[in-house]
Amino acid sequence: MTITNSTAGRDRRPKTSSLQAYSKSDQNELTVLCHVHSRLNISRIELAKQTGLSPACIGGIVNRLLQKGLLVEAGRGVSSQGRKPVSLVVRSDAAYLVGVDIGSQMLRVVVTDFLGRCIHKMEMESRIAEGRQRVLQNAFDAIHKAIRASAVRSSLIKGIGVAHSGVVDSENGVILSYPRPGQTAEWKNIPLRGIFEERFHLPTIIEDSTKAGAVAEKYFGLGYNLGDFFYIRVGIGIGAAIFIDGKLYRGSGGLAGEFGHMTVEEKGPLCSCGNYGCLETVASCAAVIQAVRRALQEGVDSKIWELAKGELDRITIEMIVQAAREKDSLAFRALGQAISYMGIALADVANLLNPHVVIFGGPLFQQAPELLLEPLQRVIKQRALEKAANEMELKVSSLRSEAAALGAARLVSQKVIESLFRGKLERPIEQGRIRAGRAAAAS
Repeated sequence: MTITNSTAGRDRRPKTSSLQAYSKSDQNELTVLCHVHSRLNISRIELAKQTGLSPACIGGIVNRLLQKGLLVEAGRGVSSQGRKPVSLVVRSDAAYLVGVDIGSQMLRVVVTDFLGRCIHKMEMESRIAEGRQRVLQNAFDAIHKAIRASAVRSSLIKGIGVAHSGVVDSENGVILSYPRPGQTAEWKNIPLRGIFEERFHLPTIIEDSTKAGAVAEKYFGLGYNLGDFFYIRVGIGIGAAIFIDGKLYRGSGGLAGEFGHMTVEEKGPLCSCGNYGCLETVASCAAVIQAVRRALQEGVDSKIWELAKGELDRITIEMIVQAAREKDSLAFRALGQAISYMGIALADVANLLNPHVVIFGGPLFQQAPELLLEPLQRVIKQRALEKAANEMELKVSSLRSEAAALGAARLVSQKVIESLFRGKLERPIEQGRIRAGRAAAAS
């Protein structure tokens, strides 16, 4: 959940106030560099089309960026006729980044190169119940361990991206609240970006976990060649993100994508947001697990008892999926009810937004796509307009549990890229001063 008035897609062009600090030539170089970073393997011809600069101008700019060591040629692309265009990418070793995902159950950390390739990843329990200070200390320790394990020199780490599953003001880097049992006061108005920047002295961004996961999907997953898609993450909670024309749509107040708080049952369970019958209360992993626990407490027979060794607190979504695959009636009913509610909400999305592709992330759909997608499609077709339902394609993300951490690292790379460019501008000046000083000393 995120609150910000900023727009996505800002990696394609620096802010106007930032560009004004450079000469016209340097402005063009920085703009081209940001365009290359916004899409891997882009050609000079595509850059000319996107920027409006002439092919000759683009050629000169690209040559200078190649000489500065910011870009590399990555091979030849695809062309229907003539010579195949040469693809360009930002140098993968231009900088290294850290991505962190602070979730309700797990804390995940990745170290990536500048193109988002994961060099090292690790995960541990977030231990949210032990309080904010313990969670943050665990995150700090995990970052240090991950950097050491990656064998990347700490001086080459240039930014940290942090994803959090609370209500996030990403513009100001603040966690506004964390609507989870016992966490409301712990995480109220916490300046998380400032805390991380003070600790590590590195540029840091804070983003909602679902939106960070969607960013990873856009750049590294099924969304790479899609301009528009609807991303849903189903875990302990339910969140969504919307990409339109290749940009993350945030809404006027930044809350676009609160899919888990659509009302699907008027007299349903009380939600952490204060409403009754939110989708999250009846279709999340937590809701499915709770429904199974209640049924077992009421004496319903199920293989889940055996899988959990008779302990209700040990029941996981993985156990429920395993039981469903073994034709367990309770497991089928619990998953089926969740999918029914999910279909009701998605039918509204189909009618309202008419997305061509819906991508599911998170443990529920990644554990059991073959059990869930077909019945979900049936519910949508029963409830949505025929054309909208038939055009909607449901897919399950191939990115794993570290998706939000990868997305957070990608987001901070957009903040770091200008500092890399500025460093290349300053280096020749510094070297000139050194040479002048040596000459003066020699005389």
